[in-house]
Amino acid sequence: MHVETLRKYPPAPFLLRQSTSSYTFDGVNVSIPEDQKVWIPTYAIQRDPSIYPKPDVFDPERFNEEAVQSRHPMAYIPFGDGPRNCIGSRFAIYQIKIGLIKILRNYKVETCEKTPIPYISEPKAFFVLTPKNGIHLKIIKINRN
Repeated sequence: MHVETLRKYPPAPFLLRQSTSSYTFDGVNVSIPEDQKVWIPTYAIQRDPSIYPKPDVFDPERFNEEAVQSRHPMAYIPFGDGPRNCIGSRFAIYQIKIGLIKILRNYKVETCEKTPIPYISEPKAFFVLTPKNGIHLKIIKINRN
């Protein structure tokens, strides 16, 4: 489930890299010269309907084994990939899971009248995907006898 959430809402909407050598793509007349800065649009790739049909729909089944094998491995890169990927990605995933476990063990989380539905991104936030006006939720303590 967290994988589909990171597909829809990657921490960084783009990655910035610099080529270490020149490269020419097969089948198209496109080349990247050495030392060229390249912007990789993570958000756009992970919302591309030709890769993820109905990209605005939350569907954890997109990441079952068969579906993952049918896609290019770079169609899902919320933390980047290769030698320059985010060194904190595994820590971030564990931190998310632990945080959710701690909350959901003792509380029920619901939407409320202030919850933004649908989610709206802050257009002025450039480097990190941020919700506009925050996320408001109702958190109810679970009574355990």
